Amino acid sequence: MSALVLSARRLRQLDAMGVIPYRLRSRDRVPARDTTAAASTVAVPAARVGVRVAVICEQAAGATAPIIAAALGVDGSVLHWQVPKDGRLPELDQDAAAFLVLGTHLARVLGAELPTTAQQAATIVVTTAPPEWRGNALAKRLLWQALRPLRRHLRE
Repeated sequence: MSALVLSARRLRQLDAMGVIPYRLRSRDRVPARDTTAAASTVAVPAARVGVRVAVICEQAAGATAPIIAAALGVDGSVLHWQVPKDGRLPELDQDAAAFLVLGTHLARVLGAELPTTAQQAATIVVTTAPPEWRGNALAKRLLWQALRPLRRHLRE
């Protein structure tokens, strides 16, 4: 077998185990402006066509959107950000395949708005809010652990 086949096989095995492969940075090989191109060379299986993920968060997408999209291995257009107003979700996408709730207090808001049949059919992941990620390694670790099953679900 060639080295390319082995590396693809190895990536699939690591992905099945939930291990995210990282590459060490070096100053002389990859210039700073090409880091996005270098990151995009890692093979990540695409999500199913037509899948939508509703992200419930107290703030608009902003800087959090690319982080979540990269962690899930999906395009940013798959994520539909929904901000609650007065304790309700006026633009709730009930047909979404998955719901990502960023903030444990928002889980109750989603549960009140989403019909029971939609709750049973969808994958719902509740994790900490983005302000808690700053400077808190445990919150970041819990975020990545919560996103791992959702990432697998999106690829099925």
